[in-house]
Amino acid sequence: MNEITLDVVREKLGKISLKYTADNLSFLLEEAVKKDLSLHSFLDMILTEELERREEERIKMWLRLSSLPPGKTLENFDFSFQPSISKKRIEMLATSEYVRRSENILFLGPPGVGKSHLATALGAKAIECGFRVLYRKLDDLIGMLQEDTLRPRARVNCRSYHRARLLIIDEVGFDPLSATEANLFFHLISRRYENSSVIITSNKAFRDWPKVFAGDEVMAVAILDRLLHHSHVINIKGRSWRLKEMEEAIEFTRVKEEKEETSEKEKALS
Repeated sequence: MNEITLDVVREKLGKISLKYTADNLSFLLEEAVKKDLSLHSFLDMILTEELERREEERIKMWLRLSSLPPGKTLENFDFSFQPSISKKRIEMLATSEYVRRSENILFLGPPGVGKSHLATALGAKAIECGFRVLYRKLDDLIGMLQEDTLRPRARVNCRSYHRARLLIIDEVGFDPLSATEANLFFHLISRRYENSSVIITSNKAFRDWPKVFAGDEVMAVAILDRLLHHSHVINIKGRSWRLKEMEEAIEFTRVKEEKEETSEKEKALS
């Protein structure tokens, strides 16, 4: 009978894709001895560790594939700066139940109030809950849709904006779409209607959407009809984060210059 060594065990673990256990076998065995674990408890420990590491790797990979802007989380969103936003409502949406029900979220408000931040943060939460997510600014998404008009339907069906359970479309309304672009957008929303979820951020009130979609009121109403049927609409009214940061930077510079001026005067007097 061949001698069973750690190297042999590691090789077998690697063959069945238990990579974490294979890489940390010595440490896990030491922990089992220290804690005097039974065979059942040891087996449960290594399986738990393996599943946790796999979940961490899945989240990292799906975050990378989603193209979500990094660093925007619910934890670092300052709800006190935007009191018009219900923190409880956002936390409810963070459970991603709306994705399970194929519902939509529309964030409306002027530039800089946190629409993109919240959309991105909810996208990251959806990934944690096991859903595929794709983030695109409207201009980039329209470019993809235009390119795909020349592709075979079978290849288009496999595109990420169709496969994602949650599609985040940022910056709707900054630039108006042509009639052709608006038509492509309409067909995308129609295809996702009641099948998967969309988060949209827009600086335009709904009454102004015809201007966004080639001045076509019928087209705008058709798009809104599908988006709003099962939706959560969040209007954000408040100051711009970017203006706040600029004001803080100006104030910091002013205080710094005053201190330097005072210091220079004190040196001159001495």
